[in-house]
Amino acid sequence: MQPQSFNEELVAQKGLQRIATWGKVMGIVMMITGGIAALSGLIYFIVGAIPGAITVFLGYLTYKTGAAAAAIRQGGDTRALSDLFHHYGLYLLVSFIMFAVSIAVTILMFLLFGMFFFTSFNNGF
Repeated sequence: MQPQSFNEELVAQKGLQRIATWGKVMGIVMMITGGIAALSGLIYFIVGAIPGAITVFLGYLTYKTGAAAAAIRQGGDTRALSDLFHHYGLYLLVSFIMFAVSIAVTILMFLLFGMFFFTSFNNGF
């Protein structure tokens, strides 16, 4: 077995520090922008607030992931490692659901636009 040319512990600590710092910062920014989007979406219709509310929730998960990374870096708490994986996994799940819904809505919009476009040719437009 060859000796490692880098210190794995140092790399892990730097990674945890990056996750802790930027996870908290991005979590706060996402919660603020999601709140603003939710409030502006309420002006038009209640359904318009849903994307903002989801962004607030994703910001919360991102913040909690950063906080768990900070706790791991501080003391190596195994509960914090479980929290980090839980919050990040939930973030990925919600992001995938949002992605799938947006793809489905996009396909539906293309179909509706196509039906409108081609039926307008039949009506002499």
